[in-house]
Amino acid sequence: MAETATDPWIGKYVVVRTRDAGVHAGVLKSRNGRECELTDSRRLWYWKVANNGAFLSGVATIGLDHAESKVGAPIDVLLTENCEIIACSDEAAQSIAQAPTYEVR
Repeated sequence: MAETATDPWIGKYVVVRTRDAGVHAGVLKSRNGRECELTDSRRLWYWKVANNGAFLSGVATIGLDHAESKVGAPIDVLLTENCEIIACSDEAAQSIAQAPTYEVR
C-alpha cells in the first residue's frame, strides 16, 4: 500500500496500462496495490507515438501523434487491475493533455 503523503508518484502525470480498461493518462491522485485513481484522465483508445517513436513508454516520454491517435475527453477515474504506471515527461504530459478529443461521426 502506498502512503499518499509520502508517495513520490502522487501528483505526477502518468500513463497507466490496465488489464481490462485499456490505457489511460492523467494525474495520479492515489494508488493502492493494483488500483489507482486519476484526475483529468484521458483514455488512449488508439495511440501512436509522436516522431515515429515506439512502445507505450514512448507515449510517456515523447507524447502522441495527434493526427493518428484517438483520445477520450478528460474524466476522473478509478482504475483496477493496473499492469504498469509510467511517469510522463513534461513534453509528453502536455502532448496528451492537448490532444484533440476523438468523436465518432
